[in-house]
Amino acid sequence: MNHAHEALSVLMQQENNMKTWLAWGVMALCWSLFQAGESRAATAGYQCASCHGTTSEVLPAKHIKKNDFSGCFACHVTGRPAGTLAGMLHGRHLSAATVNPETCKGCHPAASGGVISLSADGGKKVRETDLPDLAQKTGNWLKSDTLSHAHRNKGVSCGECHTTYDEDDSYNKRCIGCHGSYDVMAKKTAKTRFSRNPHKSHYPTLKCTNCHQSHAGFKDFCATCHGFGFSWPVKAQ
Repeated sequence: MNHAHEALSVLMQQENNMKTWLAWGVMALCWSLFQAGESRAATAGYQCASCHGTTSEVLPAKHIKKNDFSGCFACHVTGRPAGTLAGMLHGRHLSAATVNPETCKGCHPAASGGVISLSADGGKKVRETDLPDLAQKTGNWLKSDTLSHAHRNKGVSCGECHTTYDEDDSYNKRCIGCHGSYDVMAKKTAKTRFSRNPHKSHYPTLKCTNCHQSHAGFKDFCATCHGFGFSWPVKAQ
């Protein structure tokens, strides 16, 4: 019995040691992520404190307490947390009438070689010469009858669809990733007001953007040959 008791004690001690090491490991990981967020914020060079005196001026009441503007990107780094912060910042600081290259550079400082960093980690960049076009598209996102504004109404920011400034071949995959395949969309629009289901096409590999253009009005691609009269009005908000 004594041997069994001793063996059980050893196993319990080993389990406690493992829990302790696991707890320390989790704490170390959280700290490293926080430090990485501090570094990303410093690298981005955002100028929040130059306009806002204290964090209490801008942070919601339910937000965790922050004494300064560092470390935001420890949490708001990728995915929905980053998109939520980006959407909120652009929505509150800009309007469709005032966004221009100079307002962009007010928060996004130019780096060497005429390159502007669009993300805290420096991964998303744009040439300074592209700022007029980017400002115009940001204005569309803020207020227009385009697909980009429809996404803004749903709380979706630019970086959640665009991994690069220029559209690439994976763009269509991101549409399908959120909205579903053509088969899924065809079921959603089965009871359409049109004489033909717009997503039940004989072109199964047709890009979504052939009709749903991000920063321009809807284009009835099928009208090239057919007269279904497809349209897609943006819901007002």
